[in-house]
Amino acid sequence: MLSFLGRYNDKVDSLDLSGSYHDYYAPSCKFYNTNGAVYDGGEAIWTWMKGLFGVFDTVRHEHKSIRIFPAAAEEWDPASNAQWVFIDSTTFFQFAKKPSGPDQDEIQMPRFLGFLVGKSEVEGQGTDGLQILQAKVWRDTRTLVPKQAWAVQRVLRRLTIGAFERHEINRSESRDR
Repeated sequence: MLSFLGRYNDKVDSLDLSGSYHDYYAPSCKFYNTNGAVYDGGEAIWTWMKGLFGVFDTVRHEHKSIRIFPAAAEEWDPASNAQWVFIDSTTFFQFAKKPSGPDQDEIQMPRFLGFLVGKSEVEGQGTDGLQILQAKVWRDTRTLVPKQAWAVQRVLRRLTIGAFERHEINRSESRDR
């Protein structure tokens, strides 16, 4: 179980989410977010995570405690050997080019994560034969409020520059014809 969690943590912190969702999330997994959103299915979760973490240049999780408890037979099929993993963590998000001003070097977000981890739903999927069957995250969304405006501006700037560069390339190709 700890090997699976370590590999998952390393994958997220690497920001390389190019692999398949089913390496970590079950096809039927549900992810319950702090804001009330529910992501239904491993593919939807993985797509959401790519967008969430994709705006940052580095992400690092610092875990304060990890607790593992067997899932009750009433809440999950005992054949899955599911266990609840509760993680008290602080996640550090950082951009390569830091904004000016106090307290702008990185975004620190205390989070509490709950993962129900059990046997892979589909033979040949998962990591170490395990997948996340259900996930929940709790965080203080106020930690982002002063910094969100800058983050949104940065994302929009990246998108605008990308669109401008594509436009310039198309213009130069048109002139070459």
